[in-house]
Amino acid sequence: MASPLHLAFLARLYYTESMNFTLFGYPKTGKTTLFNLLTGAKIEVKSYEDGKKELNQRTCPVPDPRFDKIGALYPEKNKIPAAVDFVDLAGIAYGEVKDSTYLSTLRLANGLTHVVRGFQDERIPYPKGKINPEEDIRSMEEELILADLVSVESRLEKLEKELQRSKTPEGEKEKELLETLRSHLEEGKGIREMELSAQEEKLISSFAFLSQKRLLHMVNVDETDIPLIENPDKFASSRKKGVAIQAFCGKIEIEILELENEEKEMFLAEYGLKELSAPKFLKSSYDLLKVITFFTIGKEEVKAWTIPEDTTALKAAGAIHTDIEKGFVRAEVISWEELLQHGSFQAAKENAAVRLEGKEYHVQDGDVIYFRFAK
Repeated sequence: MASPLHLAFLARLYYTESMNFTLFGYPKTGKTTLFNLLTGAKIEVKSYEDGKKELNQRTCPVPDPRFDKIGALYPEKNKIPAAVDFVDLAGIAYGEVKDSTYLSTLRLANGLTHVVRGFQDERIPYPKGKINPEEDIRSMEEELILADLVSVESRLEKLEKELQRSKTPEGEKEKELLETLRSHLEEGKGIREMELSAQEEKLISSFAFLSQKRLLHMVNVDETDIPLIENPDKFASSRKKGVAIQAFCGKIEIEILELENEEKEMFLAEYGLKELSAPKFLKSSYDLLKVITFFTIGKEEVKAWTIPEDTTALKAAGAIHTDIEKGFVRAEVISWEELLQHGSFQAAKENAAVRLEGKEYHVQDGDVIYFRFAK
């Protein structure tokens, strides 16, 4: 039976608000192969070679054993898991990120997934000739920085003219911050490496800078390099803030996914693979984006919600509905483990296991919450 992540496309209305990961990279790296591995799609990997430019997109449920166990307590209710959107872009030529037609799509992503070629195959010529994952990783990070530098300089040029006509405190603050960003970018450093205040983050949020986004490099390796999958840091000499590296063998994994479950386990062991890419990808992505999951049990449904770490109960309520945030009174909270011990939320309340928390409570990963609010 297929993993929940490998279900066919389902409309977003069946899920809570989802995260978005955009898969991008240079041509001939295995982007669509990874897309298929993560979503269970069977997109022809040559689909972009004939001029096809439509994006490959899928919304998939996030596998979570905790959610499954909570849902099992309420068989009569609908189950609405957290979800993730995957977008697969066509290859972007070397040096073309700043001018790419997909620039706006990259800016919309919560997280960027750079697919890097690490495999040899004479049947699939590589534009750059020599396969060098570390060089491609460095090159792509530089291109993302350059794209942001172009945006900053363009905005500063317009801002200078605006301030000549009419100086405002807001405009001066924006100019000062953008000049700081420009200096940082000119040093070849991503914005994600800077320590920005909440006010500064808000001030530049509309730019959706690429070098500010969390970045996951996924190196597609040869069958002979499978041992490196457990040591992906060997593909890059330094680790930067907000950047992570994983490796996978697309060719082998695609073959394994076609097998029955028992055969899958056997072949995973034979190739020395501890697990497939999908669960590893999601765990790494959640860690990279610094997000957590909490659960709610309503009259008709059990839902999983994805929110940033350190989110207050008030803001978590707002993730469900603005009316709940506006009328917030208290949050009734219990951990998912304790809920399972008691068998239901009501039983947990009767045994005084549910605690009341105020609006400043920081929601923890795995919390089950009922929000009291004034209508």
